[in-house]
Amino acid sequence: MKRYLRQFVATTFACLLTLSLSLGVEANVLSIKQDAPKTYTVIKGDTLWEISSLYLDSPWLWPRLWQMNPEIENPHLIYPGDKLSLEWRNGQPMLTLKPMVKLSPKARKQAKPPIKAVREELFLPYLKSHRLLDTQQLHSAERVVGASDGRRYLTDANLIYISGQQPPSRWGIYREMRTFDVDGREVTALKKIAEGEVVTSDEELSALSVSIQYQEIMAGDIVLSDIGTEEALLNPTFYPQPGPSGSVSKILGSLEGSQYSGSNDVVVVSGGRDQGFEQGSMFQLYQKGVSSKLEQHQDKQYQLPSVAVGYLMVIRPYRDYSLALVTQATAPIGIDTELMAPNPEGTH
Repeated sequence: MKRYLRQFVATTFACLLTLSLSLGVEANVLSIKQDAPKTYTVIKGDTLWEISSLYLDSPWLWPRLWQMNPEIENPHLIYPGDKLSLEWRNGQPMLTLKPMVKLSPKARKQAKPPIKAVREELFLPYLKSHRLLDTQQLHSAERVVGASDGRRYLTDANLIYISGQQPPSRWGIYREMRTFDVDGREVTALKKIAEGEVVTSDEELSALSVSIQYQEIMAGDIVLSDIGTEEALLNPTFYPQPGPSGSVSKILGSLEGSQYSGSNDVVVVSGGRDQGFEQGSMFQLYQKGVSSKLEQHQDKQYQLPSVAVGYLMVIRPYRDYSLALVTQATAPIGIDTELMAPNPEGTH
């Protein structure tokens, strides 16, 4: 009798285990849009965000849908002319690639650049022209001292002087824009206004020949070396992916200073590389629900749920703060808007 009982228990456990595993697999299956195309040929101007949106209600799940090819370099890259095919393997949907050119082992030569995560004109200027510095970095930065003719506004100045003895190298000249509060610490946004190269130097001053000027230079403007900066850590080609699981961030303000932001605006958010933020990390935006009381129940406060109002993508992570692009907004986005990493399974 005991032997039959043990067999019954073992058989029941095995059935339950199989059922739980099958249910887990079922729950983990990506949800594909009903009108998703079976095949799609990439054209110039496409973005990963747009293509992912053709197939998924949660475009940040692109890495799960995209079947990367391990036989080529940079396997997540997609090029104009590539043919994408929607297939199902082991009950899971995935996009596979039929490239426009023949692949050789570990190499893929393309005349055209790969498509970007979002439209390049929306984020590239901010990667090249904007910097965020904390108070310590700002105070230790070199400054424009002036020009020999004593002018305050250095428009079309060919040669200006900056503080300190500097080696011959390229420098960017930046103007302070606005300051943000990051957990009680000030962070200042800078915008590049000119570029140049150090040509001579002594113990106190270095002469900088201006090669590109976007607006007038003033004494006191910040000067930062273009060598050894975080630029080397940035890549204009990245892909959307969920932000770190369980992470919560907040908007610190608009980079341009407006009270509210909308789609395609750039904002500063809390959290950076120390919190696992990367280029392409996605967050969902929520409008916080109000609290309310009923006339009949004045002793009870009701907290209404927050409402999803859009998405945000990190485009430039720093140590513990980041620049981010609002990719979609159905309501004004302000400092009271909540940010949460989207569910990695795509459910809300």
